[in-house]
Amino acid sequence: MRRHYLENKRSFLFGILCLLAAITITIGFGLWTGHGLNENGLINIYLIGLFLVGAVFASSSFDALQKKERGIAYLTLPASHFEKLLTQIVYNLIFFTIVYTFCFYVMSELFIVSAKHLAAIDPDHYSYRPIEWNEPDSIRDSFWYFLYVFFGVQALFIAGSIYFKRFSFLLTTCLLVVFVFFLMQYFMLLEAHYWRDLNLYFHESALRTLGAGPTKVYALPKGLAFGLKWILLLGWAPALWLVSWFRLREKEI
Repeated sequence: MRRHYLENKRSFLFGILCLLAAITITIGFGLWTGHGLNENGLINIYLIGLFLVGAVFASSSFDALQKKERGIAYLTLPASHFEKLLTQIVYNLIFFTIVYTFCFYVMSELFIVSAKHLAAIDPDHYSYRPIEWNEPDSIRDSFWYFLYVFFGVQALFIAGSIYFKRFSFLLTTCLLVVFVFFLMQYFMLLEAHYWRDLNLYFHESALRTLGAGPTKVYALPKGLAFGLKWILLLGWAPALWLVSWFRLREKEI
């Protein structure tokens, strides 16, 4: 991990500067064109940037394997495949998330101060709206679920950087879009023919009987529902990490 940092510290610094610039332009554009600032919008920008920038960063995890000379040097490096994969997971998941969140927090706080100041001196043209965390449909209810999905998306793009020699970001994105499309089609088909008010939390979903008769309502045991819920939320990342490890072991240049 120390070697990876020493080899890429200039790239990390350049990336942080670009990230700060992108965040500044995005939030600043919204502030000036929208004549105000809505913190709910900031959360949406944060999540979109987290997924988009994180995917780009993760898709470059194993760039060394795309060229013969660098790939041979990387594969013959005296470190296990697990250590190489773990290094990428730490930098792409933990390091990136912390740095991105810190950069976004600093810049958003600066713009929040500016928005409050503009709204105070010119309330007819500028406004500021904080997050209402206590509202029934606030972002609080779904924010953490987006982060759980982010772990799986990062793991997918890390795997894509091993599987695809070229255009790993583009090809992995296409694969993700196709997977999400067929997954949604499957759930829609399931709800249309078998389940009414399909509940992804696995409790109190109404099952339609195939023959005549009233619709019966079934509820999974709480323990099973709890396990299925968290397996679907957190199980993608470990499964894809395992796939990446097997693929890295058999990788040839």
